[in-house]
Amino acid sequence: MNLSQMVDKAASSMPDHTALVFEDQRMSYSELLKSVNRLSNALGKAGVQKGDRVVTLMGNRPEFVISYFAAMRVGAICVTLNPMSTSYELSHYFSDCKPTVIVSGGDYSAKLAKALERADYVKLIIALEPQEGEVSFSEIQSNFPDDFEAVDLDENAPAVIIFTAGLLGRALGATLSHHNLDTNSNLLRDVCGRGPETHGLALIPAFHAFGASTNLLGTIKAGGTVYLVEKVDFPKLIPWLKEARITYTGLVPMVYYGLIYHPSCKDLDLSSIEIAISGGAPLSLEIYERFCDKYKIDIYHGYGLTEASPVVSWNNPFWANKPRTVGLPVPDVTIQVHDDDGRVLPVGVEGEVVLNGPNVMLGYFGRPNETKTVIRNGWLYTGDLGFLDEDGYLTLTGLKKDLIITSGFNVYCQEVEEILIRHPSVSDVALVGVPDLMRGQVIEAMVVPESGAKPDEREIIRFCKEYLSRYKCPRKVVFVNEITRDALGRASGWK
Repeated sequence: MNLSQMVDKAASSMPDHTALVFEDQRMSYSELLKSVNRLSNALGKAGVQKGDRVVTLMGNRPEFVISYFAAMRVGAICVTLNPMSTSYELSHYFSDCKPTVIVSGGDYSAKLAKALERADYVKLIIALEPQEGEVSFSEIQSNFPDDFEAVDLDENAPAVIIFTAGLLGRALGATLSHHNLDTNSNLLRDVCGRGPETHGLALIPAFHAFGASTNLLGTIKAGGTVYLVEKVDFPKLIPWLKEARITYTGLVPMVYYGLIYHPSCKDLDLSSIEIAISGGAPLSLEIYERFCDKYKIDIYHGYGLTEASPVVSWNNPFWANKPRTVGLPVPDVTIQVHDDDGRVLPVGVEGEVVLNGPNVMLGYFGRPNETKTVIRNGWLYTGDLGFLDEDGYLTLTGLKKDLIITSGFNVYCQEVEEILIRHPSVSDVALVGVPDLMRGQVIEAMVVPESGAKPDEREIIRFCKEYLSRYKCPRKVVFVNEITRDALGRASGWK
């Protein structure tokens, strides 16, 4: 099998049906397939082979979708990276996955050059805004043939690598197979019975597992139309939404918050939406109730993680919606709750959430030891705490891992603390997640200054932004005299 063949299927049965809408552009399924094939031919000419890595560095736009499927089509592995990653972050990702090709969606030449210093594995950089030494994406679309037969692969062949700070607190490449993503993309079509009439809103980034599987692959699998949004800008988005008549979407709680409170949403009509999913972060009961009251639309809250492709469980229109829970396991997935010794706990008892099923990743790319740490005896140990009720619904209660979830993004404290401790005025540091209705949590840094130093809050935040994506950086720095730590070295208090 080859996951890209879902485009062939749609193009064969309904070639003129709209596949993608982006700003004022529309692309049919036949046009999408031809564009994918042109890029596939270019990748083949560049020498890309089975198992090679092709990086995408862009947001939600047609070129992302084309690159995503073209990489798979030639048998390569698509590595979907956040275009806002710093050169420091990119250098780590690149050294781990050693890409053969990079497809860039913006003017990232300087950032790429710095990240690729002393790297000799990249054969080709394709860019929407090409600089010297880079190849134009549009020229490829003009100069290469539009027919290409997808490489036949084993269903368990790797399809995508998504870097996540992982369940181990540092960035690792979760490797998802064609089968992983294929089964996880079935929910809209097979569970909800939706088809080509679907207008799916892809607002959250498709370079993350939630956006790719839920909004992109799910809608294409159903033969629907994907409405791509590269940036959340409500004043520009709202007029566009009024025309789109969206019927389905998966969003993070922060966007639901904006749809409730942003002034431009005052008279917004979302009555066309039939299925609204929330994931990526806990959905507060306040946001749930206010959204439902304002728009008369239910929200179906779910749970997932990158290592599970990502959907694990969700409430859906055909079961009783329990908004305080994250729903029931998706088809073919089993959830258990284990104690610290790996024993199954009974209904209502809190423990670590573990799961198995066709959605569980192949492992962390090139990291067999780390993979064995989180996949044990066929079960993926999530690091999330929760319990199952008598009906099998999962309720999450906390985190076993040192993690902050802000605006739907996972931020692992260790990664940020290792950067902040490099600042010459910082003697010790600990990150804290402070509850926030809109973002779920916001990041604050507790900093012990070096003796005699008088650090500036803005300077410390700026220092962090030189190395890490903005969402990982603290919004506030609090200076303290001492940080106390537990036996595992995690902060337990400060004064």
